[in-house]
Amino acid sequence: MIRRTARQLLEGISTLFFPRLCLSCERPLAAQQELQLCVPCFESLAFTDYWTLPENPVTDRLAGRLPLQRGVALLYFNRDTVCQSLIHALKYNNRPEIGRQLGKLLGQKLREAPGFEDLSGIVPVPIHAKRRHQRGYNQAEIIAAGVAEALSLPVYPDALLRRQFAGSQTKRDRMARLDNVRTSFQAGRGDFSNQHLLLIDDVLTTGATLDFCGNALLEHHPSLRISVGTLAITEN
Repeated sequence: MIRRTARQLLEGISTLFFPRLCLSCERPLAAQQELQLCVPCFESLAFTDYWTLPENPVTDRLAGRLPLQRGVALLYFNRDTVCQSLIHALKYNNRPEIGRQLGKLLGQKLREAPGFEDLSGIVPVPIHAKRRHQRGYNQAEIIAAGVAEALSLPVYPDALLRRQFAGSQTKRDRMARLDNVRTSFQAGRGDFSNQHLLLIDDVLTTGATLDFCGNALLEHHPSLRISVGTLAITEN
């Protein structure tokens, strides 16, 4: 009882001097919720329910390009939304905690979802060493760590390698994205024969990155089964 009271007192003092702020609007949070968003920001998030649907816009977008077991995205990505501000902060404003918290939430959705029960590990989409040096981390690895925490699965950051660096995909059209990533990825270390891996990225747009990453793995591990998961998906 005394220890609990002392801990609560210390937490109260810490909150007074170092208040927890909403990941999106940076307003002080009134309570210690797991996902560090204020109520208005959380309620503005547009969640998909793709984890309940064997066929959905994720699987449709990759149909005929990458054979999938399952495909899932946590949120719909639209301009001028909390989702966009969170993804932007994760990628460009040194906010890795966003990726880990949202990744953990994605993992919690998958915990009871059909088709994900036999997952054996998680593979983040790699970024080039130059990009990692600029950003300080690979956002897909951060997301994968959150998913792995929720699912109690290993992460294999070296299962894929990125061989070249050609800048951001953000402002490229579809054909430019394809040309940029077509020969960028190759299988790395590890034997994943007969396993079911979850390939993780931040946002699904054209699907080019997941397409070439997944097929690079399948070429090296023919008996591998692949599912994909992203924090968000753009709406066509």
